Amino acid sequence: MEKKEVALREAHEEEERERRLEALRKQVAVVAQFDPFRMMSDTMASKARTGIETEEFILQKPLFTLNTYSEQQIISDPRLRFELALREAGLHKTLYAKEILPKISPQKPPRKDMESTVFKI
Repeated sequence: MEKKEVALREAHEEEERERRLEALRKQVAVVAQFDPFRMMSDTMASKARTGIETEEFILQKPLFTLNTYSEQQIISDPRLRFELALREAGLHKTLYAKEILPKISPQKPPRKDMESTVFKI
């Protein structure tokens, strides 16, 4: 009698387990349509990274990319213009130049995270 009860309980637990598994399978079932063209085409990320390059676009693209400042940005710095004026006057090595050049502030103050703390005590 006990063996029958144990077997019945195990069968009931197995049915309950199968019912829960079937509910889980329904939740995660694949609903996508079979589309071989979409499967083999580029993803949005790869299209964005490479861009859609035509022959014309490749020919107009520069050989190297420069990551630097433009001439206008360099010349707009008041420290550089003052140093050039001192250099043209022949005063760039004088004591006055050594005192005044560090006191000239840049157009934009430097970012806080760019300040070095190596030599600070």
